[in-house]
Amino acid sequence: MMARALRAIAIVSAILGAAGAAAHTRSESYSHWHVAASTITGTITIPLREVMLLYQSGDASTPPKELFHDHLLANVTVSSQDGACPLSSSNILQAASGFVRIELGYDCAPATPAAIRIRAMFDVAPAHIHYARLFRDGTELGEALLTDTNDHWDFAGLEPASSTSFLAFLGIGIEHIAGGIDHIAFLLGLLLIAGSIARSIIAVTGFTLGHSLSLAAAVLGYVSADSQLVEAFIGFTVALVAIEYFVLRRPDTRRFALVCLLIAWPTGLAAALLGQLAPGALYAYLGFGVFAACYLLLAAESESHDVRRATILLFVATCCFGLVHGFGFAGFLMETGLLGRSLLLPLLGFNLGVEAGQLILIAVALVGGMLLKHRAPAALPQIAAASLCGIGLFWFVSRTFA
Repeated sequence: MMARALRAIAIVSAILGAAGAAAHTRSESYSHWHVAASTITGTITIPLREVMLLYQSGDASTPPKELFHDHLLANVTVSSQDGACPLSSSNILQAASGFVRIELGYDCAPATPAAIRIRAMFDVAPAHIHYARLFRDGTELGEALLTDTNDHWDFAGLEPASSTSFLAFLGIGIEHIAGGIDHIAFLLGLLLIAGSIARSIIAVTGFTLGHSLSLAAAVLGYVSADSQLVEAFIGFTVALVAIEYFVLRRPDTRRFALVCLLIAWPTGLAAALLGQLAPGALYAYLGFGVFAACYLLLAAESESHDVRRATILLFVATCCFGLVHGFGFAGFLMETGLLGRSLLLPLLGFNLGVEAGQLILIAVALVGGMLLKHRAPAALPQIAAASLCGIGLFWFVSRTFA
């Protein structure tokens, strides 16, 4: 069975490498719009990795910032009651590492701006979401979540009291789980190793707790994390839970624990030697490899001797995994400034949305499992675990060398 699993991993990895899959967290961008009399100025920010999708249909020789700038000019429209407002200015602004920021200005004179339509990125990434906020004289008037099917925001007559931060972030939390490929892959891996409904709920609750702690700590400024390392380690967590599925109750767990260590450390070392990582990052790769090896050894021993201890270990481990995944979203959230001056409601809304999204995913997976229980091939769980391992390793390596 192990040989078949390894062959499946190799096949999945090859397919992913050939496809160059854009496997990352939810595709997102954001904008701040400031209205003053008849003019409106918007600052649009997007992760650089998202801009890379535009090269599927754009000029490969155009720098990313200029490519996204031109893309916005063709896909952003501001209008008043009198019709479309002409573009008055556009600038490429300085942005934090890993992000692109563009400023667009429109003049609707003699009328006032009344609506925004944003189609940017939707043609190349239909699941993309854009979060927009509107200000007048330093006061936030409202916020909107724009999607491929809802790309128009009519804000005429909007008052400050109409802001819906909690509900907006509740929706973002649900959509983040529903549209985040790596989060879904990780949760499916948790379901495979949990083995029961009760343990599944315990595992995802631990994941949410860790996700919430790291997100809150990051946006409050207590800790910071390198986005490249975080995204690479998210891929590693997907592979790790898949490997755990295979090694539990096996007598040769030590060998696979050592393999995890040897995967993490040489990958980081190779990236550092090629100038893709700072030398200090090697400690993180070594530490994550040691953690993975120790976790596999403890999990295998606990499953064999004490189910209760194994459940507790599963909860603690998923909390740790959640810490990593939480930093993944926090990196984008801090750069965008979406939380504004009031942190409590957005954080609460987002985390409740994440928990709700996870529970919905679990329910769908369990119902699907019951319906396919006597129809699906007996090897389906092994195939699923092998696929998750392959895709997780692909994300880990490709993001390390990004």
